[in-house]
Amino acid sequence: MISQIPINLIRFFLLLLAQILIFSNLNFSSFINPYIFPLFILLLPFETPRWLLMLLGFFSGLALDMLIGSTGMHAAAGLLIGYLRPFLISIITPKGTEFEISPNIYAQGLTWFAVYLGVATTVYLGFYFVIEAVTFYNFFFLLLKTILSVFMSVAFMLIFLYLFSSRKKRRFE
Repeated sequence: MISQIPINLIRFFLLLLAQILIFSNLNFSSFINPYIFPLFILLLPFETPRWLLMLLGFFSGLALDMLIGSTGMHAAAGLLIGYLRPFLISIITPKGTEFEISPNIYAQGLTWFAVYLGVATTVYLGFYFVIEAVTFYNFFFLLLKTILSVFMSVAFMLIFLYLFSSRKKRRFE
C-alpha cells in the first residue's frame, strides 16, 4: 500500500486541477454539472480503512471547496462517499471475487466499473445537490439535475480512466 501513495497523490492533484480548470467551467446547462473529483476516493486501494477514506474524502472535498468557493458541500459529500465506499464495493462485487490492490477498469471490467461509478456518483451528487439547495421544494428539479449530472460525470470519469489507467493487470505490488 505504501507504493500506492505517490500514484494517489498525483491522481489527487490531476483530478483537482481538472475539476477546477476544466469541469467547473463547463456550462452545458443549469441541469448538468460534471464532477470527476470523487474519482480520487473511488480509486483508492481496496484495503484502505474506512476511517482513512472518510478523512481523505473530507479533506479532499474541503480542498476543492476552498478552491472553487463553495461552502463545505464537497467536504460533506466526500465524507459520505468515504464512509459508504466499502459498503458499495461489497454490494456491487460478486461473492468470491478477488481483485488487485486498487480498482482498475481493465481488471474489473467496464460493467463493474460503470455500476460502481454510477452508484457512488449518484450518492455523491445527490447529497451534494440536496445540501446545495437546502430544501426538497424543487424535488423533481433536484432529481433531474442529479440524473443528468451523474450521466455526464460518469462518462467523463470513464474517459479519464481509459486515458490514464494502466492496462497491465497486476496482482501484487
